[in-house]
Amino acid sequence: MKRFIVFCCVVELLNTALAQTDNSGWMASLQDAVPVCRLSIPGTHDSGTAGVWFPMRHYARTQTMNLSDQWDAGIRFFDLRPKLEGAELKIYHGPANCHITLEEALLILKEKLEQNPTEFCIVMTNSAGGGQTAVDKTMELINSVIPGGMLADFKADMTVADIRGRILFIHRNAPSAGVDYPGVVTRGWPGNGTSRRVRIVSSQGESAELWAQDYFTSGNNDKEAYLTGKWNDMYGLLSVFPDSGNGVWCINHASGYTGTGVKTNIRRNADVTNGLLLEYLNEHHEPVGIIPMDFPSQELIDAIINHCR
Repeated sequence: MKRFIVFCCVVELLNTALAQTDNSGWMASLQDAVPVCRLSIPGTHDSGTAGVWFPMRHYARTQTMNLSDQWDAGIRFFDLRPKLEGAELKIYHGPANCHITLEEALLILKEKLEQNPTEFCIVMTNSAGGGQTAVDKTMELINSVIPGGMLADFKADMTVADIRGRILFIHRNAPSAGVDYPGVVTRGWPGNGTSRRVRIVSSQGESAELWAQDYFTSGNNDKEAYLTGKWNDMYGLLSVFPDSGNGVWCINHASGYTGTGVKTNIRRNADVTNGLLLEYLNEHHEPVGIIPMDFPSQELIDAIINHCR
């Protein structure tokens, strides 16, 4: 056990060192006329999990960097999962409390945008508990915390100029009728799989086609079979997305797990999939869309960013 704790501490220090690269303003070099859907955007899956405590860290934690450090490293897609506890929305990953509230997370991103007006980010919300009330309160909180001028109005062919200094919200859960929501909601999300038939729809009726790959588990502990299937699904979108044309969006998850409890393999799986992704990026130079990742290295984040340049 002592060796395991020492190993975890060393990994923490290495990841902290990797996060020192300053990509806080990397979008300044992007051309204003480029459609956002044609970019390559590094993201994190379950972005708020750096604060998960022992003993749940091994099977619920997907990030070692906090949200501020993720931004500075270059991450611009954030996956936030609020759960309603009493009157407060707290970020969770499954049963694990991440010890950060949705309001605190939003305020961090708001401050980063204020400090870096050339940038933008995309935030996906996905309710972790609390039913429809939690979904509706999520929309209300966003509208109260983020100024209207910082909320991006969605268009399928929106450009970098349209979104600089703003946040585009993508919601996996639709609010109740009459509840105003910023950004878009997804319709037909594939869950544990891949689909090219997802739609993202704004409250004003603007919509677009979204290709989504979110094969997150095999449902058993067959790690090798899962990793092969995972990469096949991921590669399937990577290889065809460059020819999809303007107006088609893509969210291609590198994240996933096998096993349960202490046998959960989030980090080990990430090492394999992230390694294959890095090899692909070094050999290809077409846009890859949004890539949410578990435990991304700085080298991998930089490789995705470089596809925009």
